Amino acid sequence: MKDNDEHSATCPRLGSIHLPTTLAPSLIFGLLCIVGIFWSPLALSAEAKPAALPHAELPDLGNSASGDRLLLREIDNRHVHDTRPDVSQMPTVAQTEANNAEERPLSVWELVRDSQRLSIPKHPEITRYRQQYAQEAIWVTRIFQRASPYIGFIVDELDKRYLPIELSLLPAIESGYQPDVNSPQRALGIWQIVPATATDIGLSSTTWFDGRSDIVESTLAAADYLSVLNAEFHGDWPLTLAAYNAGLGRVRSAIKRNRDAGKPTDFWSLNLPNETREYVPKFLALVALLRYDRPANFQIPVVSQGSAFTTLEAPSRVSMDKLAALTGLPEQQLRNLNAGLIRGITPPEGPHTLYIPTEQATPLMERMSSVSAIELFNAPEFHTVVAGDNLSTLALRYNVSKKRLRQLNSLESDLIKTGFRLRIFNSQSNDGRIDYVVTIGDTLSHIAQKYSVPVNNIRDERGQILTNDVIHPGERLSLLLGE
Repeated sequence: MKDNDEHSATCPRLGSIHLPTTLAPSLIFGLLCIVGIFWSPLALSAEAKPAALPHAELPDLGNSASGDRLLLREIDNRHVHDTRPDVSQMPTVAQTEANNAEERPLSVWELVRDSQRLSIPKHPEITRYRQQYAQEAIWVTRIFQRASPYIGFIVDELDKRYLPIELSLLPAIESGYQPDVNSPQRALGIWQIVPATATDIGLSSTTWFDGRSDIVESTLAAADYLSVLNAEFHGDWPLTLAAYNAGLGRVRSAIKRNRDAGKPTDFWSLNLPNETREYVPKFLALVALLRYDRPANFQIPVVSQGSAFTTLEAPSRVSMDKLAALTGLPEQQLRNLNAGLIRGITPPEGPHTLYIPTEQATPLMERMSSVSAIELFNAPEFHTVVAGDNLSTLALRYNVSKKRLRQLNSLESDLIKTGFRLRIFNSQSNDGRIDYVVTIGDTLSHIAQKYSVPVNNIRDERGQILTNDVIHPGERLSLLLGE
C-alpha cells in the first residue's frame, strides 16, 4: 500500500489507510465508526446490501477483555456482512460425500479459486490486467509458490471472520508474500503495515520484535481492519479495497464530491489517485486469473488445507541459526516464518515464541528438551571474519547496510581482515535503502520517476547493479535513496 492521503504526515495508517491523530484516538475512532455506520451517505440500496449476520453467529473481531483493538471498539458485530454462500442452495452433506467419495481433498488454492464471495465485474481495466497477468504467468506462479508457508493460515483466519477468502491474494499485490519487505512509507510485512497504524490496531514493536512482520499478528490485525472498512462501506468491496490503499478519508471525500455533483458513487465512477484506480482492478484481475483463466505456464501450487506451521514456546532464548542446526531446515526459511524477530533471536525476557513447519514441531521439541540453553542461542553481536568474508556478504547476512557496519567498526573502507572481530547491529533499518516489489505494468523508468531516484540507483534485491531493464511481477528491487 502506498501513501496517497493529503495529510499523510499526521495520519496513522495500515499501509495507506489514514486516520487523523489530532484528537484523542478513542474519540476519533468512536466517531469514525459511529458516523460511518449509522449516518453514512454511502449506504447501498437495500437490494445491494449483503445480509446482516445474526449477532450470536459473529466472530469477535479480535476484541476481548484481555486484548481490545482500539479501532474495533465501536464496531458492533451487527455491522459485519456475511459473505458465506447460501447454504440452502448447497448440496447436503450426504450428497457431497457421495459425489466426492473418490476425490482428493481440495488444496488451499483450490478453495480460494472455487470461492464466489467476491464478484468480478466486467470492466476493461480488469480485462487488461488479466491479459497482462497471462503474459507474466510464470512469474505469477512464483508469487503463489512463495505464499505456500502462509496461505493456509491466512485463508483460515479470513474464513473465521466471514471475510472473502479471496482476500488472501492481497499480499500478492502488497508484498509478493515477502515478510521482510521495507516500503518507502516504512511499511513492513506481507500486509505492509506502517508503524503509526500498527500502534492503533494493537501490533506491538520492541527492539527485538515487530508485529508488522509477524505472520500471525499482522494477519489477524489486517483481517480485523478489513472488517472495519467493509462495515464502513456497507459490504462494498471495491470501495473497501480502495480505502485500504488510498485511505478512508480520501475515498469518503471522493464519494462526497460525486454525490454533490449528482454523479454515481461506486468505485469506478470516483476520482481517485491513479495508483488506487490501478490497485483495485489489479487485485480483482488476480482473483479472476485464479478463478477462471488457465494461461500457459500458470500452475496453481498444491498446498494442503490448514496452517503449514505450528506455534511453539521454547524453554529459553533461541536464535535462527541454532534453530536451523536443530531442525536441519534452511536458516532463511526459518527467518521468513519468524520475520517478526527483528534480530533473528527471541527477546531476552521472552516470550520465546517460534513458528515451525508442522512436520518439524514434535521432533524439535524433543531435541530442545535434551540440549542446553547455550545450544539454542547465539547472539550475533560480533562476527569473526573468516576467509571469503567481505563487507557486502556480511551486510546481506545480518540485514544491515555496509555503511552501518563501517560506522559501528570505525572502518574507513570496505576492507576487512581475516580474524577481525566485526561488531554487528542487526536491524531492519536500511540506511537509505528501501524495497520495492514489482507489480504488473511497472518499468524501471516509471519506478525511478515515482521515487525520484536515478535508474542506476535501482538494484536487484541483493543490492547488485541490474544486468538489463527487464523486470517481472513479484521481483524485489532495492532503491538507493540520497546517493
